[in-house]
Amino acid sequence: MNKKSSIISISLLAVFMLSTISSASTVDTIVEKIQNKDKEIQNMRGTFLQTSYITDLDRVERYEGEFFVKKPSSMKWTYSKPRDEEITISGNTTWIYKRSEKQALRTTFSRDSYGQVPLALINSLGSLKNDFDIKLIKENTLELTPKNRMGFIEKILLETGSGDFPVKTFKIFDTHGNRILITLKDVRINPGLEDSFFMFKAPAGVEVFDFNP
Repeated sequence: MNKKSSIISISLLAVFMLSTISSASTVDTIVEKIQNKDKEIQNMRGTFLQTSYITDLDRVERYEGEFFVKKPSSMKWTYSKPRDEEITISGNTTWIYKRSEKQALRTTFSRDSYGQVPLALINSLGSLKNDFDIKLIKENTLELTPKNRMGFIEKILLETGSGDFPVKTFKIFDTHGNRILITLKDVRINPGLEDSFFMFKAPAGVEVFDFNP
C-alpha cells in the first residue's frame, strides 16, 4: 500500500469512527429526552390507533380506542367496536373484559404478556436502556431489541414525537412475522387519574374465568 492509499484509508477510518460516536451520542440524547419526559409523568390518557398484520391469516386488522396509565403499574385501554374489549392491568393482575360476550378473564401480567398487550410498553419508557439494546435507524426512530425474553417480541421501532409525550408511534415485530403498529394521539399528561379507576369489578351477569396460577 502506497503513502496516498494509507492516508485515504486512515481518513475513511476516522470518518467512520466519528460517525459511530455521533450516532451513539444521538441515541443517548434521544433516550435521555424520553426518560426525562417520562419522569414528569405520573398519569396520562389518550387515544390510539392499532394496525396489526397477522401473518398466518395474511390479514390486516385495525382497531382504535382510549388508553389510561397511572404509575407505577396501573393501565387500562378500551377498544372500540368491532373488538369491543377492555383490558385493565393493576400490579401483576390483568383483566380482559369482553363486553359483547359478557366474559371477563383474569390472568397474571408479566414481561411475556407484552406480545398480547403491546400498549403496556408505554409504561416501560423509564427503563429503556435496562430492557433493550438500542440503535438509531433514522432520524427520530430507535430500534429496540429486548435484552431478555419479552414474549415473542423480536424488535420494536419507536418513533419520537415533539409534543408533551415523547413517543409518537411504536411498531412491534414478533418472531412469527406479525407486525403491530400503534399510533398515539391526543395524549394528556397528569390529568389526575385515581387508583380506583383501575380497579376492575365484573358487572352483573358477566362470566368470570380465572387463569391465575
